[in-house]
Amino acid sequence: MATTLKDIAQATGLSISTVSRVVSGKGYVSEEARQKTEQAIAELGYQHHKRNRRFPDDSSDQVLVLIGGVSNSVSSSRVELLCDKLVQRRKQPLVGLTHFSADREYAYLSMAAERHFFGVITFTIGSSDKTARLLRHYPCPLVMLERYLPMKRIDCLHADYYKIGFDCATYLIEHGHTRIAFVGGSSTSTITQDKSLGFADCMHAHGLDVPESHLLHLERSSYMSGVDIVDRILELKPRPTALVTSNDASAGIVHELMRRGIRVPQNMSVISGEDTPLTQNAQVPITSMSIDDAQMCSDAVKTLFKRRRQPDAPFTHTYYDPEIRERASVMTLQR
Repeated sequence: MATTLKDIAQATGLSISTVSRVVSGKGYVSEEARQKTEQAIAELGYQHHKRNRRFPDDSSDQVLVLIGGVSNSVSSSRVELLCDKLVQRRKQPLVGLTHFSADREYAYLSMAAERHFFGVITFTIGSSDKTARLLRHYPCPLVMLERYLPMKRIDCLHADYYKIGFDCATYLIEHGHTRIAFVGGSSTSTITQDKSLGFADCMHAHGLDVPESHLLHLERSSYMSGVDIVDRILELKPRPTALVTSNDASAGIVHELMRRGIRVPQNMSVISGEDTPLTQNAQVPITSMSIDDAQMCSDAVKTLFKRRRQPDAPFTHTYYDPEIRERASVMTLQR
């Protein structure tokens, strides 16, 4: 005789309604109940005949905007754009700041599920086992910004960060530079890893070396982090004639170089992987790679609403090509 929900409930000591929520993926259940149910399903060989997926009908108007940190103007600007777009659609954004803590991330995601949020737009998804289990039957539509997660069933929208790193290096090489250093964010950031790989691949494609010492990383891509890393840049041997930098740190680097008498771009050229108000208004306006943040955030909100309407639609992967904004921070070297 086939195993039933009643059999699973008896084996776990849970109610049939709780077991049903785990099996259907509808509604919130505790992590302990989910684990018990999934273990019993595996042991008893329960076969679930899936119906079309639906999200709970009693959802609130709240949308969780989940982000690891807002220490730079790119992140804070994107959060502000998302909130504006959500308010325009008569939704109530709630910003969850995790400080890159897996426990905080899990707590926010659990709260959104338990309170039947309309959906979640997240800049960060950790790799912890409990988060993976929670998302396996997550009762809210979820959209990912800034990262692509090919192993997860999530709609993703992001810039092509590999291309940003590659195009930054290409631009400098085309302007005669061969000694180029990379200054990125945290080495654990997938965005930084993609940009660094694009940078290195471009250098190698042109027959140029990339010494490990010339790949520098910041814990935060803030203005002051840029100021603080200049000592390390000036200690590099051979000294680079150009830098590929990131985010608000770019403006801090330019300011500190100029303060020390190293003129930009005459003595050192700088190109930034992000176009921010600080790069635009730096002491020397910085040539930067730009993507249409307003369009990306608008698309993210539209994707969330579409996922809500069509839970079983194919998951989408949308990326945005960078465009260069030429300013005054790069000089052509005579060959």
